[in-house]
Amino acid sequence: MERLELTSPAGARLSVLDRGAAVDAWVPAPGTGANLLVSRTPAERLAADAPYCGVVVGRYANRIAGATVTIDGVTHRLDANEPPSTLHGGGDGFPRRTWQVAERDDDRVVLRLTSPDGDQGFPGTLVATVEYRLHDTAVDVELSAVCDAPTVVNLASHPYFELGPSPVVTVPAELYLPVDELGIPRPGTSPVDGTPFDLRAGLTVTPSSGFDHAWLVPGHGRRHVARIAAADGSRRIDVVSDRPSVQVFTGGSAGGVAIEAQQVPDGPHRPGVDVVLRPGQTYRSSTRWAYSAASDR
Repeated sequence: MERLELTSPAGARLSVLDRGAAVDAWVPAPGTGANLLVSRTPAERLAADAPYCGVVVGRYANRIAGATVTIDGVTHRLDANEPPSTLHGGGDGFPRRTWQVAERDDDRVVLRLTSPDGDQGFPGTLVATVEYRLHDTAVDVELSAVCDAPTVVNLASHPYFELGPSPVVTVPAELYLPVDELGIPRPGTSPVDGTPFDLRAGLTVTPSSGFDHAWLVPGHGRRHVARIAAADGSRRIDVVSDRPSVQVFTGGSAGGVAIEAQQVPDGPHRPGVDVVLRPGQTYRSSTRWAYSAASDR
């Protein structure tokens, strides 16, 4: 397991692992503060029950109901690693692979992974790429993919942000996706008004908050989709992304709060959602994590 250390001109640090293309530590400039990400030891990352700390998940992030996708009239059976569903692309998905370092500079690294036809049941060969670019107080995450046959794609970075106990999470969304007992979104959407899912003004969360849901953030292109702030307001991370939804997960054994900008969960089965990538097309997503301290605002 190779660790790649990035540094910015003012001393920010980002640790990236080739296994799972994971981010394992992020310390903004001047690089002497606390790690803003939950880290795992190499042994924990190799363990079968290790959580998805900082990895790139795919081919399809989140859940696919019934572990099947139908493309152009052909049904493909996927690995049901969360029976009867597929979670984060299958039990031997992208988080468990060793990604190849394609490019590397002091403050930037590009990793690439080739997923063969039939991998975890998905059709076609897919070449996935992630670029991490470190700035003094921000990290840009650029994901892309190409294929040689129609397939479904939803790549996502899966960071667990760590800003101390009882952080405040804000999501500027009027709608969220209620889920069934399997964590699969139910048909349609629901307004957050008058529910515990109204995060527009910020809500203090704990591991018992029970969030493992997607919010639909209005707008298109790169926009503010989420914020996590320390309980005392001293530090915060703003998430800016071009993805249509953001998943917030508070109940992991890893600690911290996972904030995952992504396509909607179970997209292959949701009317009006096109998650099929075809030869000649390029899948792209862009997300930024921007750190600020109260003293800087």
